[in-house]
Amino acid sequence: MGKNPTIRNERVYLARMARPLREKLRVARYIPQDARTVLDVGCANGAITIALAKLFSRKQFIGIDLNESFVSRAQEQARKAGVGNVRFEKIYLRDLLARSERFGAVLFVSVLHEFYAYGEGISSVLKALADAHELLRKGGEIVIRDMILHEYAKHTSFQVDAIIAKVRARRRWRRAIRDFEGAFGKLNTLYQLNHFLLKYMYEENWDRECREPYVPVTFEQYEQLFDLLGMELQLEDSYLIDFLRTKWKRDFGLTDDELEGFRSTGFLVAKKAAPRP
Repeated sequence: MGKNPTIRNERVYLARMARPLREKLRVARYIPQDARTVLDVGCANGAITIALAKLFSRKQFIGIDLNESFVSRAQEQARKAGVGNVRFEKIYLRDLLARSERFGAVLFVSVLHEFYAYGEGISSVLKALADAHELLRKGGEIVIRDMILHEYAKHTSFQVDAIIAKVRARRRWRRAIRDFEGAFGKLNTLYQLNHFLLKYMYEENWDRECREPYVPVTFEQYEQLFDLLGMELQLEDSYLIDFLRTKWKRDFGLTDDELEGFRSTGFLVAKKAAPRP
């Protein structure tokens, strides 16, 4: 994965990442019961990894990230919390392949869109999943939580014109709309509008966030990638978290009916199958 643009305010960024911690911990339900070791890719300051290690005290966790400052924070937080079944390391995912350690689960929690954005697009996502696949034990699982939409959203504006009009009417966000359209094109489909609504509020690192594609890989594309890897899809789910539903209502006057087709969060779980003959 390529070098990320500088995060202007790491403290604010990490606080924002930690805010939906309880919701992100839904990933816990998808960790296999028989997984003895779990790898968390792109762990940032380790908040999720540490919380999972507390929940599963008999499992061993390793969190990896490329930001040395984040890894140092994670190590310090684990030490302060007295959590002994977790460790953190600054290392590329691919470099783990040279080791003998293999995992019962590999987690990608809100990070694969960054592989896409700061790597080489879909090929970087495929490489990450392929590396994760090799790092799994037989029967192990890849668990993805990210901002994921369906392919059809790119091609429909059904019932979204009125919502787009409401969004454009808010003077407070006109600069965000202008910058977004400069980076990604017009707000004229469900996909574009959903994408904008996921990012417009992050002003503390706007120069970075505005350029970063949040929903670059669709569910259908992930299905194709798992099929290429010979993995068995176990689960696919998506929903809109309550925090964003409430915020979008407040900021743009949107109703529950208008928000029915919008999503913030997707989950995918795929299992490593026996080698094909």
